[in-house]
Amino acid sequence: MLQLIWNTIAYSGMAKVMDEAEQKNVLLINTLAVIIILFTLAFTGISVLILPEELQLLPKIPLLYSVLLLGVLWLNGKGLRLLARLYFAMVGMLFMGVMTYLMGAGTSFHFFLFTVILAQFFLFPVHQRGWMYLVGVAALVELAALHIMVPLKSPYLSLDAADVQSISRANIIGSAALTLGFAAYISRIYEVAETYLHLERSKSEKLLLNILPATIVDKLRESPDTIAERFEECTILFSDIVGFTEMSHRMSAVDVVDLLNRIFSEFDDLAEKHGLEKIKTIGDAYMVVGGLPEPDHEHAERVARFALDMLDVIQGYREKEDLPLEIRIGMASGDAVAGVIGKKKFVYDLWGKSVNTASRMESSGLPGRVQVTESTYSLLKGKFQFEERGFVELKGMGQVASYLLLEEATTLDSSLKV
Repeated sequence: MLQLIWNTIAYSGMAKVMDEAEQKNVLLINTLAVIIILFTLAFTGISVLILPEELQLLPKIPLLYSVLLLGVLWLNGKGLRLLARLYFAMVGMLFMGVMTYLMGAGTSFHFFLFTVILAQFFLFPVHQRGWMYLVGVAALVELAALHIMVPLKSPYLSLDAADVQSISRANIIGSAALTLGFAAYISRIYEVAETYLHLERSKSEKLLLNILPATIVDKLRESPDTIAERFEECTILFSDIVGFTEMSHRMSAVDVVDLLNRIFSEFDDLAEKHGLEKIKTIGDAYMVVGGLPEPDHEHAERVARFALDMLDVIQGYREKEDLPLEIRIGMASGDAVAGVIGKKKFVYDLWGKSVNTASRMESSGLPGRVQVTESTYSLLKGKFQFEERGFVELKGMGQVASYLLLEEATTLDSSLKV
């Protein structure tokens, strides 16, 4: 029951706020208002019991203050959030001023205005920063004015020196404790903010590394300039799942995406295993490269092993799930230009004759086979076994010699060697 009452009061006006930061400000000011009301009511009750008759005026002022603070909850409930913040600050400043004026500056009651100044940096959201500073400066001016202009000893209340000193000590300790509380709160906010910042930075870093090579990410950090490099030696692989488009017409959208995701996820693992850089996927096509962004003299061997593993993956799906899957793979070696393009959804991509050749080798290849160019064959000859296919017609390139990759030389009968 008490929890329900507390939630009803503290969350007053929250339903009308959509912004998360604004919700926190509303919750904070409501909570502060409730805490101050409860504190002043307790102070009033104790003061009535212990103060002499001539000082009974004092408890009535905090009681009035607590009643006025109910206006904060009412204003927030009406959705008047800026007015609620200003009202909260003005009522607090009025209360501090009246108490200091009645009790004298020697009681140090005006030092509580330090907490009013600090509170503004939590009550106002960023887009109301002007109001934040205006109220803070106003509270600071009031504090200085009370300290300078109000007599140390009250002309209205007969307080002896011992009473003034005791009240002053209590008020200084109280204002210092509240200031310490705000400082601790600020420290906690920074700690939480840094934790979230670190987590978000880690997420962004991980996401960026899933899009771009680590060396390219480092270069982007150092300079926002265009990143483009020419690599004299690399091996590019294109692959395409044969008949996948026709098969997808007979499957639900969810099943199509799930199947392609499972296949490409295995390809991703293989690319990482063989030290290759995945460039992109387009539909059911998959592209990787070896030898960049970090040069590697074994780029052709790594891509060749990756290609053979791709055949095994597709064969596994064909046998275990009885799917009519087949893959066509093309490889080419040579130079290429690599760089980052785009302003928003940027990608790391490749350009050059060898890239186009690898694409043509895939499109002119055979299902379930890996077709390579003569340049790739020259790099792998003696390390892998091949079947000579002869010349194939490549669009825009004419007749090009091609070979079909079979297996590593150490695992196949040497009589098949080309």
